[in-house]
Amino acid sequence: FTLIGTDIPRVDVAPKTDGSAQYTIDIYQEGMLTALIMRSPRFGGQVASFDASDTKGVPGVVDVVAVPNGVAVVATGYWAARTGQQALRVEWDDSSAETRSSAELFDYYRELAAQPGVVARDDGDATSAIDNAATIIEAEFEFPYLAHAPLEPLDYVIRRYGDVVDVWAGAQSPTGDQVAISSILGIPRENVRINVQLAGGSFGRRATLDADVATEAAFVLKALDTTQPIKLMWTREDDIRSGKYRPMVLHRVRAGLDADGKFIGWHDRIVEQSIAGALLPPGVPDTSITEGALLPYAVPNALIDVHTPTLAVPVLWWRSVEHTHNAAVVEVMIDELAEAAGVDPVEFRRNLLADHPR
Repeated sequence: FTLIGTDIPRVDVAPKTDGSAQYTIDIYQEGMLTALIMRSPRFGGQVASFDASDTKGVPGVVDVVAVPNGVAVVATGYWAARTGQQALRVEWDDSSAETRSSAELFDYYRELAAQPGVVARDDGDATSAIDNAATIIEAEFEFPYLAHAPLEPLDYVIRRYGDVVDVWAGAQSPTGDQVAISSILGIPRENVRINVQLAGGSFGRRATLDADVATEAAFVLKALDTTQPIKLMWTREDDIRSGKYRPMVLHRVRAGLDADGKFIGWHDRIVEQSIAGALLPPGVPDTSITEGALLPYAVPNALIDVHTPTLAVPVLWWRSVEHTHNAAVVEVMIDELAEAAGVDPVEFRRNLLADHPR
């Protein structure tokens, strides 16, 4: 109670303003190597073979090693690693890769949207209410995959001292990183010491279910078997092309008003990959998909059902998660209904929220 009502500056204002704040990308240690990974241009693709002869001729390149999700180029600095990465020739096995375009995936989503999904909300008889409504509004909403694109690209510094490993990273899930690294390197979990850095933007990208960046760094360290510190870097191109994304989503919505302009029916069918599905037991629906979609507005008949296709494109939480698209769909449709009813959109909402004034 000594601070309430007083003006206290944030403790990080000065270092973030004068440049002294340290992010993972700022870390430089004696003898440090920089690693970049060439990943498949198709999600789910695997390395069939690679030719590193040109890469190894780049000044500063120290080694080229295979890792589970590609080929790592290791050098004495970023630019040598980047030049070596561009010179690398890789043949890819796309037999298990996602080869469909975004347009083709949306066609597939529309096929799914033509069929009933797993029910998330079912009040009254939405289908009958809408079919018999005086005014029916129908709309289809498409939301593309979106990259997080944090200002500081993904990066990770890792160093081994015998059975002890130190890492420096702007991790959102440091415990998950610790578990993954200890498993890959075969050392006790408590021997992985996480030094959490400031993160130059995360938005969910540094909070992964599979500890992907930590895993990559650990595999590079394991392949090199060195005590030199290694900084794994993602280029901006790597981040946009090979990262994890806000899911692509399709909403097919029908809503109805009666002859008096009263909101009487709502049906929202959602097609979206599950982010949390890997954490859930078989048969348990991913309820996070309907965040912001279950409708706070009073309507006697509401049906919301969901399809969760499995695709090779990796998806992840993106700031505000499902609300980024679900709230847009709901609010755009409410605006349409208000206009059709001839009611001011704010007043229309206030009427629908009469039982929940807060």
